[in-house]
Amino acid sequence: MKYDKDDMYVMLENPLVQQVLFEVMDEDMMGFDVLSILIDLGEVTDDEISRQLDVKLNNIRKILYRLYEARLVNYNREKDEETNWYTYTWMPALEKLPGLVKKKMEKLISTLKDQLSMEEDNLFFYCQECEIKFTFEDAMDNCFKCPQCDGTLYEYDNNEDISNIKNQINYLEKEYTLNSLFS
Repeated sequence: MKYDKDDMYVMLENPLVQQVLFEVMDEDMMGFDVLSILIDLGEVTDDEISRQLDVKLNNIRKILYRLYEARLVNYNREKDEETNWYTYTWMPALEKLPGLVKKKMEKLISTLKDQLSMEEDNLFFYCQECEIKFTFEDAMDNCFKCPQCDGTLYEYDNNEDISNIKNQINYLEKEYTLNSLFS
């Protein structure tokens, strides 16, 4: 599916999309500015992006390469016959973004369900000094003493952890299933 500028900006407002892009761009907020320029101009060189944002060219290239690895941008390469230098012209390829978000959300939900199962099926102990949580088996192996500080391990009530994980799963599944972007 091909998106116009408005569709792309609407897509970028989605919190799940933002989270996945933030991860793809290695938590570099500058990446959203780079994407905005790509969306606005359609095709632009890395040098032009660097000048517009007043950011070092190497930083812009790192972001573009991360986006390219996720297949969210494409480029054309042209060689200047006089200087033998290559010029890269970048363009957005955000039509692949919903599929990427869908894949990451399915993996995250699966991981959270595994974590929930672990929390529900185990008894935990906790070191108040080190703030480390241990399964019953690990606590027993250490004679209910913390291996870090030798303090006593106390039984840990993980009902709040279970509730938080369930809330995360419910939120992600609701956001994921109700959003037409991922249908």
